[in-house]
This record gives sequence, structure tokens and C-alpha cells, in this order.
Amino acid sequence: MKGKGSVFGAVSIVNAIAGGKGVTASIKLGTEATAELQNSPGEWKFSTNGKPVESKLVEETVALALKTAGKDPTQYSGTVETRSPLPIGMGLKTSSSASSAIAIAVFAALGQKAFDPQKIMLCSVEASLASGSSITGAMDDSAACLLGGINLVDNLGRKVERSKLFDKPLKVVIQVPNSKSRRASVDAAQVKKLGRVAEVLYKMCMEGDLWRAMTLNGTLYSAIYGYDGRAALQAVEHGALGASLTGTGPATAAVFDPKMVEEIKKLTEAWSTDGSTVVETDTNNEHGRIQSLD
Repeated sequence: MKGKGSVFGAVSIVNAIAGGKGVTASIKLGTEATAELQNSPGEWKFSTNGKPVESKLVEETVALALKTAGKDPTQYSGTVETRSPLPIGMGLKTSSSASSAIAIAVFAALGQKAFDPQKIMLCSVEASLASGSSITGAMDDSAACLLGGINLVDNLGRKVERSKLFDKPLKVVIQVPNSKSRRASVDAAQVKKLGRVAEVLYKMCMEGDLWRAMTLNGTLYSAIYGYDGRAALQAVEHGALGASLTGTGPATAAVFDPKMVEEIKKLTEAWSTDGSTVVETDTNNEHGRIQSLD
């Protein structure tokens, strides 16, 4: 039994750790997962981009997807492979992207031709919490990866409050520094003391003021985590609609009107001077899907 699923990546507009509610934007870079199941107890093997890995997140996702489909996880074995151009641990929602794609692939391997997005998101949330990959469960991240567009989500209430597609395609420029994420040192209780500020940013998004909220989010969370927030400010100076540290970093994402080719080029040059990798992609309106196997 073999199945394949694909979803997209995402960047933060408003981080959910402080206030429990988050806003995310879907991007074209994503993740494909292939699951091959054996209907017998035994060993599981996991790999990412062709390299064997041990992953609590994958393990939890597979078990939850099987349970959601009404199966006993202890009666199955198999292999799960994910492939993605997204760098891991940089704030680019790779955990949510991977878990969502894996859940779809498991459903597909069980013979399902379609899936309930809510069930996939809940698999991703519960697997992220159980594996320690996320503080909130990151339903906002999973929603953007799975549904496309812009998603405003109450993570604590497990509810997508608003999901809308982009009115027009936009460019997303991402700086991926050589430094590591500071997620492990995040004091969630301390961050939550700034919940009232985060609520203001979320309300701005509800009112349509997405890109200013994104930039303010970057300023807030860069200060919280101790990152140098100048990369996002550089992007705004170069004409970005909005720019922010994404997730718990260290990546920074900036959103541009596609016409601003020269401005994007200049920002890419500026962001590259310290050895950072700069990736250019587009916003995404497509949904995650079951893929046919060649």
C-alpha cells in the first residue's frame, strides 16, 4: 500500500506564541511525502531528502493518521520519505509542512481518494505537540501549508477563523542566515506576557492591515528572541510591503509586489553580504493534495 501527498510551505505574518492566535502566508516551496505501508507489525523507516532520519514528529504523525483513519498503528509497519527544498529549523514551517504531507500520504496509502483538511490539520497539530516540535501546535502553519493563501487561526481553540486566497501573486524573498534557531531557549511563559501586543497585531490582520502587522511582528519577536531585526527593516527600506522574522527564526521573509524587480535584486545583494542564503519564491493559493504515483 503506497500513497503520496504534497503541501506547501509558509511564512509568519503574526507569530502565535504570545497571543495564541497566528497569521501565516502560504508560499510555493513545499514538501512531498511518500508512505508505503505494510499491514503487519514491524519496523518503520523514515528518510528526508534521501537520508535516513529518526524523527519523533514523523512517528507521531503516522500513528495519528492511522488512528484517524480507524486503524491500529501497532498493526502496521513501513517507510515514510519526505522531500523538500525548505531548510529545516529556520522558521519556515518545515515541521507543519512535513507532518501535513505525511498525514495525506498515509491516508492515500490506505486507499483514500480525498481527505478532510480539518483532520489533516489536527494530525499535524497533535503530532507537533507530542513530538515537541511546536509550542502551540502550530495550526496556523499547517493551515497555510494545506489550504494556501492567508490564514488567521486560533491555535488554542483549534479553529481557522479566516482563510482567504491572495488577490494577486506576490513575491516572497527569504533570507536564511548561517546562524541557528533560538527556539530551544524560548521561554514561552515569558513570551505570553506580551499577549496583549500580539492581540493588536492579530486584530490588524482581521481588519486587512496584513503587511504593517507583519513588519511590527518582526520587530516584536526579534526583540523577544534577541535577533538583530535589521534584515526586515532593510527589506522595508527597499520597498517590501511587509517583512518579518518568520517563526522563531532565524530566517526573515519579505513580501513584495512582483513589479519591484530592481528593489528585490538590491535587497538580495544586501542580504547576501554576510554569507546568508537568499531564496526567492511566490505566494501560493493552491491546496495540499493527494498525488498520483508514477
